[in-house]
Amino acid sequence: MNKKRLKFGFPLGVWYEDTIELFRAAGYKIYHDKKFQKIVLDDPEIQCVPARPIPMASFIEKGFLDAGISTEASLLEARAKLTRICDLEFIRPLPSKTKVVLAVPKNSNIQKISDLQGKKIITKIPNIAKDFLKRKNVSAKVIYSDALLNEPLVGLVVDAIIDFAKTGDYLKAYRLRVLHTLLESSVVLVANKKSLKDRWKREKIEGLGYLLKGARLGQEMVGLMIQASDKMMEKVLRIVPSLKKPTVTQLRGENWFDVLTVVPKKEIREIIPKLKRNGCRAIIEFPLNKVVL
Repeated sequence: MNKKRLKFGFPLGVWYEDTIELFRAAGYKIYHDKKFQKIVLDDPEIQCVPARPIPMASFIEKGFLDAGISTEASLLEARAKLTRICDLEFIRPLPSKTKVVLAVPKNSNIQKISDLQGKKIITKIPNIAKDFLKRKNVSAKVIYSDALLNEPLVGLVVDAIIDFAKTGDYLKAYRLRVLHTLLESSVVLVANKKSLKDRWKREKIEGLGYLLKGARLGQEMVGLMIQASDKMMEKVLRIVPSLKKPTVTQLRGENWFDVLTVVPKKEIREIIPKLKRNGCRAIIEFPLNKVVL
């Protein structure tokens, strides 16, 4: 029996549903029970361990886990030294890169960062908060709270909040305004340095990276095939973007060509009318499962 197994950190919180969607797009069947925090893939060689991104980074660094999906901000907060395998965010409008923001009540007298002098700031990420205040030469009391929501306390118990803002919905709901954006944080696949020295684990992690990254690009891109004449070709190649170079094949017995490429979904509605206006024919758009570069 093959007892080799990769211990993989699966992110709880705001990225939970997106990660499930990504694994499915990568070709995995996945069973998940959010209530009991149980996640099982149809790959017996991968053992999923649900964890929040910040502690997960520490678990991976210490070798409790071999790899996992976390965020750049979580790595900074945990001060974890890990190997970054790939970035899992590209051009998808939502979810976009998560921002770490400093926010205050809309009716607050705090108008600039220096106004935080002597104030109380609540946060889930105290290391990032303290480092930020130190850089700004501001002395404020940083209060750590890992509660699901800290926004309701702002303006009542504390003066400000430093936290993740994926969409900004909670800030709007509690009438908070962003005073400053500290950083933008990508979702990343990371691994323990020692685990990568094991050949089997390294190949397993890298293979998972290819699949997840390919699925991520597949969510953002579509395939496009068009027919263009030799006279049109120069204009057509300027219109259609490509990750590499488009594939161009001459049609038998004609001075026309098939052009095959991939383009971002958000650009396709502008590209197709331009191609049609330039005389292209047989324009076919088709979905992609994975784009592995």
